[in-house]
Amino acid sequence: MNFKNYIKQVKLSIYLIIFIVVIVNINIIADLRLKKVLNSLIYIDTMILVVCIAFFILGYSSYIKNYKSLFEYINNNKTYKFKNNKLKEVIDNKLLENENTVESLKKEIEEINDYMTKWIHEIKIPIAVLEIISQRVKELENKYFGNYELHKQINIELKRIDSLVQQALYISKSGDYSSNFLIEEINLEKIVKEIIKKNKYLFIYNKIELRIGNLNYNVLSDKKWLMHIIEQIINNSCKYIKEDGIVEIYLQNSEIGIELHIKDNGIGIKTEDINRVFDKGYVGKHNEITKSTGMGLYISKKILNKLSHDISIESKENEFCNVCITFYKLSDYFNVT
Repeated sequence: MNFKNYIKQVKLSIYLIIFIVVIVNINIIADLRLKKVLNSLIYIDTMILVVCIAFFILGYSSYIKNYKSLFEYINNNKTYKFKNNKLKEVIDNKLLENENTVESLKKEIEEINDYMTKWIHEIKIPIAVLEIISQRVKELENKYFGNYELHKQINIELKRIDSLVQQALYISKSGDYSSNFLIEEINLEKIVKEIIKKNKYLFIYNKIELRIGNLNYNVLSDKKWLMHIIEQIINNSCKYIKEDGIVEIYLQNSEIGIELHIKDNGIGIKTEDINRVFDKGYVGKHNEITKSTGMGLYISKKILNKLSHDISIESKENEFCNVCITFYKLSDYFNVT
């Protein structure tokens, strides 16, 4: 509670004191016989002003003390001497109601997360079966048609389903991400090659040229989260690039650390939209083609910031998009929780 609010609380008392002092002064000054006591009147007014200010300061001090005590009682359930038992009853009931609501919401969220986790693991079974069927389709296509067009389309959609399932799993974990961190030394070259091997069909079917620089560098991070984020960025590059496009992955030194760049020559992003790509739910103008959820980059930035990394995007529409993940120097990793 600040001083301005306290003034609002006691303004009627202030108006009353001013009104009384003004009335008394007017009556005394109006009396011609009392002109000689003008100096005394000024002295009396000064004393009244000093006394009022003193009591005003004491009142404000007491007001602040009571407010802080009440605030601590509400937030920390500490002892507070209530002069109004009805007020105490109302506050206690409201606190109990809020606690019950919070506990209820926590249980609901835990139940939803449990269901999501079970559903995600169960859905992987039909995905695996579809991958086997896809291989059978490939064999039949090769035998009767001499091409793999249907197999190609099935594999692309399977990859998209698997990517969305993985994203749902990581989003369900993102509310309590810090408790799931396992910080270890990771070689960037190994995890990038592992991701590329997993997503090779995206490059083969879309005839995308992959250019990989020297990525042999170790960083401190969480392997599962970092792999998920890099895979999301690579998938986005393949999603927003034309056939025969180019994706470059390389490292670059900076004053603050090492930068991992994932650059493509795809459709890019408008200049005015660059600052919005990390907003929750932002999908951009090309969503009618890609059907994005707008959650990938939002979650990625949250996680990378928690890991004491950073992510930024540089882009020019219809020319390129360059996503940069910055791994700060070792001294900055003490911020990791």
